[in-house]
Amino acid sequence: MNSYFATHGKKFRGRPLTTLPVVLNKDLSRLQENTLQLTTREDLEHLRCIAQNRQQWRELSTRIRKAAEAPPSDD
Repeated sequence: MNSYFATHGKKFRGRPLTTLPVVLNKDLSRLQENTLQLTTREDLEHLRCIAQNRQQWRELSTRIRKAAEAPPSDD
């Protein structure tokens, strides 16, 4: 995962790849607080620290899941 955030010089041309860090960052951006992101190595280390605390990780997972749930339809 650390190699994902390493700079490689030339940018990739074409459609952006759908990778796990991209999906996780998108999920984190849906949170109402929007204080967490996954764009740098430091962000990755911060999320690893949260993951080591079971209660914090469970709360974060629950918040992400609730933010991703579709709103009830009016059917």
